[in-house]
Amino acid sequence: MTNSFWKQQNNNPGTSRKGMPAIILTLFALLTAALISCSQDPVKIGLDLLPDSDFIEIGSTDTVGIRAFTMYNELSLSNDSTKMIAGSLYDTYFGSTYCDFVTQLRVMSKWPAKAFVVDSVKLTFIPSKVTGDTAAVHYMRICETGTEITDTTDFYSGQDPDTINYLGEYLLPKLKANEAVAIKLHKWVGEYLMRDTTKFYPATEFYKDFFKGLYFSIKSVTNPIMVEMDASNNASIDPLGITVFYHSDTIKYNYSFVATHRAVNYNRFTHDRTTADPAKQIVHVNDLVADTAVYLQSYQGVYVKLDMPSLEPFRNIDNLAVNKARIIAPVHIDGTTYKESTMPARVYVRYRDSEGRELLIPDLLHDLAFMDGKYYSDKDSYIFNITTFVQKYLNGEIDEPSVELFLPLTATQNVIFKANSNEPAFKLEFAYTIF
Repeated sequence: MTNSFWKQQNNNPGTSRKGMPAIILTLFALLTAALISCSQDPVKIGLDLLPDSDFIEIGSTDTVGIRAFTMYNELSLSNDSTKMIAGSLYDTYFGSTYCDFVTQLRVMSKWPAKAFVVDSVKLTFIPSKVTGDTAAVHYMRICETGTEITDTTDFYSGQDPDTINYLGEYLLPKLKANEAVAIKLHKWVGEYLMRDTTKFYPATEFYKDFFKGLYFSIKSVTNPIMVEMDASNNASIDPLGITVFYHSDTIKYNYSFVATHRAVNYNRFTHDRTTADPAKQIVHVNDLVADTAVYLQSYQGVYVKLDMPSLEPFRNIDNLAVNKARIIAPVHIDGTTYKESTMPARVYVRYRDSEGRELLIPDLLHDLAFMDGKYYSDKDSYIFNITTFVQKYLNGEIDEPSVELFLPLTATQNVIFKANSNEPAFKLEFAYTIF
């Protein structure tokens, strides 16, 4: 068939020449139409075919102003009972921080109801984390407290413990994380705990009425140390306990009082900024002065308040969907006290409702990774995703365009942020769609 076709074309040479002008004209018309269509704005092609209700507006800005302040609340709730923290630390910018705690002790077994004589008594604890100068001289101080502590009682970070009976001060050995420490207490402490064994049953009688709480603190002679104990139900062993060794006739026994993960405890945190280096000491706290730096402290010290009043006009726009709301928070690095390698792993974000209660932002409740809050060394900044928070604010579900930065109890290093008229400073990247 192919050969026949070419033979036919060769026998009619005029046929090809007659068809060429028509083909060229057709191609020229198509090319002209394509060039005309290319000269039109491709974004506007077909717009006249759509009703106005189908349009959307996309906007973004990184110039939403953030006013940053350093704040402090001595009476913030101390409601994280998964840690028991004692000791102190020092920072040339922030000054001195002191931590101690109160915990319940609980009886662990039924009392055998035998006559006894106390031989000795030991307090044992297991540090889950130790920071500071472990080679320096440190003392443990313990007291009995007189106020029943319960799950429903509010305790505050600056609340003084109700100590009613001093149980002694004891030299600490060199401490190491996850290694048990046994301290021999005065013999009379055991005799005091065992003075009325009828209070050991029922078990709740002991900590509700007989021995309501144990106060624990650490005093450092020179360089400070900070000790944490894990009181969560994930801990492999109870963090603290007192064991009384006694004998009945010629047989030796022991009886223990333990701070289990079911025990209620609270931490007290006190801060003395006056001990900081005068040249570095924090000046503006709670005065709402927009300084060029704001300060974030561990153990419920000063925190950062961020106001975003430029978001208010967007609250009056209907059908606005927030695509992105991300805070970029540049930090101060001095290469000595504040280094990239020592930045806290994560900073958290909260806000306050109309009654002043502290609440985690919904982005954090949704997913920790979604909120982010990590330090990025390539940017010398922390990054916080607050998209859901901003959307709820614009929808009227949150009252104020204001959030607060705070550190978890696991953090020991403080943070200094560049703020307000500093360069760079806090920045909010904001993108939205109006539909």
